[in-house]
Amino acid sequence: MSEILGIRDQASLKEWLEDQPREVAVWIASRAAARVLPIWWEAVLSEDWANEANLTVLPALRRLLTSSVAFNKPSDSLKIAAKTTLEGGIVGIPFKPALEADGAARRAALAASAAPFAHNAALAVFTASRAHGEAQIGLRTDAEFVTRGEYLEALPLWPEGQGPLAERWRAIKWEVDNSEGAEDWRFWIEWYDTLLAGRPMLGDTARTWEMLELIALIDPETWDKGPEEVNPVIRGIWELHRLRAEVAALQAEKEAFLAVQASAAHRGHNQPPEGLVDDASAVAQQITIIWVGLDEAGEELDQVAPDKGVLRAIAERMFSALNEVVAYCGKVGDKVIMAGAATIGTTGGAVLIDHFAINGRLYQFVKNLLSFGIGG
Repeated sequence: MSEILGIRDQASLKEWLEDQPREVAVWIASRAAARVLPIWWEAVLSEDWANEANLTVLPALRRLLTSSVAFNKPSDSLKIAAKTTLEGGIVGIPFKPALEADGAARRAALAASAAPFAHNAALAVFTASRAHGEAQIGLRTDAEFVTRGEYLEALPLWPEGQGPLAERWRAIKWEVDNSEGAEDWRFWIEWYDTLLAGRPMLGDTARTWEMLELIALIDPETWDKGPEEVNPVIRGIWELHRLRAEVAALQAEKEAFLAVQASAAHRGHNQPPEGLVDDASAVAQQITIIWVGLDEAGEELDQVAPDKGVLRAIAERMFSALNEVVAYCGKVGDKVIMAGAATIGTTGGAVLIDHFAINGRLYQFVKNLLSFGIGG
């Protein structure tokens, strides 16, 4: 507990939360419920009673995601979304820890809706503690963050490591990764991993919350159709926002490189420095195609409804150019590249080829862009 703040039990936690904004209560509740999520997830994957009732972890995941977004981007639409996650109920669960874990997620969603937030948030915390005795370990850290005004900052779910349910979580990931339709569950695995680590899912906080809000506000009818319907929709949103974040990061790297290498003779927006090697005009042209492709991809991805055909064509041009650069490097060898690099000072030419043409990050982006453009 967090006796330093006067929090000793459920009643004192409720009293403390009543002096906080709703967002704080929802944050506390959502994190408490998230700590015990693996208990419920493991149960629906392995218990006969869960299989017989055709239960999935999706409703609990929806409640936790929606409540986590509601604390960061409070709005009437998210309150309504949180409320709709509570429709329907589960009865006859014989395994009490699983029942409590699911109940904690429900209480977190209640706190995020129009219901009395302090009462439901406190109940979420203590319901989670009944699911697992160590679930309250993070409450002290969370409460102290609140007193410092840092509760919206990224914070690992557990004070140390991945907490006492780490082995269960690893087993869940293995089972999901080896199950039918694993690709459509990958978003949820990544989402919970980043929640555990306290880092933004897309590497950019604002972009991450924008994406999660869109997912939380997916039409309830789509959610209600189950994972077979909603998970592919979620996957599409995730893939688009990942591409947007990645192209922005690659463009920033490109501009940073150009700024460092810039001189009176080397200032073109999309022109690589001259003098890479004496006969490198062809590879310079391919690098220009790659850089132009990044800008074109960024512009198209920023559209409300990006044209997948356009993105596919951009990806194909970039992929072809990357292959040309790799073939060039294999033909001339590292010594020639390094010798040519001397013509522009230091090792700029070698860095140019290595960092902007054949590094794994750029290749992966182009592969992902091509896959998104194809539609699979």
